[in-house]
Amino acid sequence: MEPTLSDGDYIVITKPRRVRPGFIYVLQHERLGRIVKRLDHIEDDRCKWSGDSLESTESDRIGLTSTDCILGQARLAITPRGLKKI
Repeated sequence: MEPTLSDGDYIVITKPRRVRPGFIYVLQHERLGRIVKRLDHIEDDRCKWSGDSLESTESDRIGLTSTDCILGQARLAITPRGLKKI
C-alpha cells in the first residue's frame, strides 16, 4: 500500500458503518489471508480491490469478494514518524 502505508506500519481499524469506494480496508481473503486494500468498486455486495503500489497484488488475482470479508476500515497508521490519518 505504499506510499500510503509502509512495511512495518501498524494500522488502527474500526468497523465501518458503510462500505465506500476509495477507502482502505482490512479483509480476510480466502486464498491470500489477511490483506490491506483500497476499495475500487462495490456492486451487489461484491467488492473489487486495488493497492496503491505498482507492486501490489493485481485486482484480477484478488477477484471479487463479499463485503462479509471486511474486518474493518483503516483509520490511522502508526509509523516511525508518529500517527498518520488515513
